[in-house]
Amino acid sequence: MNHGDGAPPKPFAGRLVASVTLTDLPAPGALAVIATLLALSWAAAYFLGGGTVVAPHWFYVPVFLAGLRFGRLGAFVTAVISMFLAGPLLPADVATHAPQALSDWVSRGIFFVLIGLFVTELFGAVRQMAAREANIIESQRLAAAQADGLRESEQRFRSLIQRATDMIAVVDPDGSLLYESPAVEELFGWRLGERLSQPALEFVHPDDRERAAAALAETLANPATPLTIELRHRDSSGVWHWVEATVSNMLDEPTVRGIVVNGRVVDERKVLEHELIQRALHDPLTGLANRVLLRERLESALVRRDRSARRPALLFIDIDDFKTVNDGFGHDAGDRMLIEVGSRLRAAVRPEDLVARLGGDEFAVLIEEGDQSRTVAADVATRILEALQPAFDVAGNQIHVRASIGIASYRDGSPDADLILRQADIAMYDAKANGKARYATFSDEMDELVQHRLGIESGLRSALREDQIFVAYQPIVALATRQVEAVEALVRWQHPTRGLLSPAAFLDVAEETGLIIPLGRQVLRQACRQLRLWRESLAPEMRVSVNLSAAQLHDASIVDDVGAALEEAGLPAEALILELTEDSLISDVSGAAVTLDSLRSLGVSLAIDDFGTGYSSLSHLRHFPVDIIKVDKSFVDGVCGSTEEATLTRAVLAIGEEFCLQVVAEGVESDDQDVELRRLGCKYGQGFLYARPMAPEAVEHLLRDGAQARPALELTTRAP
Repeated sequence: MNHGDGAPPKPFAGRLVASVTLTDLPAPGALAVIATLLALSWAAAYFLGGGTVVAPHWFYVPVFLAGLRFGRLGAFVTAVISMFLAGPLLPADVATHAPQALSDWVSRGIFFVLIGLFVTELFGAVRQMAAREANIIESQRLAAAQADGLRESEQRFRSLIQRATDMIAVVDPDGSLLYESPAVEELFGWRLGERLSQPALEFVHPDDRERAAAALAETLANPATPLTIELRHRDSSGVWHWVEATVSNMLDEPTVRGIVVNGRVVDERKVLEHELIQRALHDPLTGLANRVLLRERLESALVRRDRSARRPALLFIDIDDFKTVNDGFGHDAGDRMLIEVGSRLRAAVRPEDLVARLGGDEFAVLIEEGDQSRTVAADVATRILEALQPAFDVAGNQIHVRASIGIASYRDGSPDADLILRQADIAMYDAKANGKARYATFSDEMDELVQHRLGIESGLRSALREDQIFVAYQPIVALATRQVEAVEALVRWQHPTRGLLSPAAFLDVAEETGLIIPLGRQVLRQACRQLRLWRESLAPEMRVSVNLSAAQLHDASIVDDVGAALEEAGLPAEALILELTEDSLISDVSGAAVTLDSLRSLGVSLAIDDFGTGYSSLSHLRHFPVDIIKVDKSFVDGVCGSTEEATLTRAVLAIGEEFCLQVVAEGVESDDQDVELRRLGCKYGQGFLYARPMAPEAVEHLLRDGAQARPALELTTRAP
């Protein structure tokens, strides 16, 4: 039976009330029915009464019931009308039979009052029964609909997780496994359902269980916030796998009613990440600790000094006249010699001492000792000088080298790692100034070099005021076409007496003194103005890449500075790329992420410079809105062989593809490197093979004529 619009049928009580009281009829129709009933009742009474309008009172009950269509008032009106119709209507009849008529009217009135009360209450009760029955049916319908929806939702949920390649597990608030998706068999070798009801933490590495339990507790405390953690998970053969797990509280979801853990195996990423971290903490040539690890260990030693009697001392070692080895025998021979120097240093120190290569021909040794740390440091320095005395075999030649060593140790008032490093550096230069092949211990009298650095600071302040800051540009090319796609802005100092200085001569001082912020601001403005000129006349689509230091990134005005530089130059934001190092990002991950989001909101692009050399995690790429990664030259140098560098370069390119990032190879110097990079899918390159850093005029010549000549800037680099 069709009830219209899918409406459910009325219950019996509802149909009875509707039929008797004309509920389903509109008001005009109900009035017509009532009038018809009155007429029929009157006619029936007339004919049955033998020509007189007299009939039993129950003849008018249908009329009275029909009046209920308009409520109690309607029933009363129909009752009054029925009273008149049920008795004599002619005045003559009333006059003739007055006593009898009065008696009939009274009995008729009592009857209609009683029957009215009875019928009204009766049908009121029937109405309530109908309403209750309708509510029950509606509740049953809603419950059935909810059950159908729940079943459909469960079916969709199960269908999704049955097909998921990641492991999906559901645990209760106590951490017991309630469900595992079929992927657990392929990923970890466990039979489906084998681990149900077991504590999930039993399959987590002991070193990671505390973090996993904390994540579960945090998810229970804050249901609206999913958490992502990395932990090690045991497979059926006992092997541990790294898993990136997202934990979500779905206890209130009727189809789940548990804590959902979505895990993906990230073993390959963690292996690569470990290798990159090792590279970030160790020198790739010698395998020694690098400057980052040395600094961390030195800072830790300074923190521990108050809890123990051990005091740190630092030896800063510089190989004397090493440049003659490189110039005379080549860089390969020089590298082999540096490896041998590192081996001799390790043999000369104690097992607990840390040997580091700081870069080039500079090494350092960190010693932790008690009150006699200076004496021990002097003894170690003496052993190092003795270890370097035997000749080195360089390309079949016996070469003798010497070293100058500076010693600085912890003293009251020098708890700063940078200060101790600087003091050791100053002491090393003092040893060189006094004949080389010796060591010197820092003292307060060593003011000359300090004054020199102060002179650099003063001169740099003047340079910023007097427009002595010069910006050179190195092209970034599309490897497939060698077409210039962008340029990197590189700062130089046009010194009034020393000529054009490279950053090595002044950047350290700029960073130590805070001058790096106004210096970076000036380079940014110059680069934006220059690019606007090139885009207007020569290369409408070209972009410029500008380096931001860690101090600039964490400076409160950086977003305003970038916006002002773009506005001043009239340059669209998409033409600007900002380069940052990994170390500058991870020093304050949350703060850096906020700043990068603000910079991205301007419309600029963001790049990570020297990617793979910083002490970071690949997972940070998910948190930072970067567009470009620049592969460090140390990777590119070995890309053509089967070396670790080649493997890591390929891995970095794969990471770029995974995260949809552009990849630029830095330091490309040979055609073989160019060919291999293109074979691996790298699209952009930068290096001496394509162009050296050049003056703006040379860039204009390159853009205008497409010349193959790449004029380089002649830089004067002097020790600060």
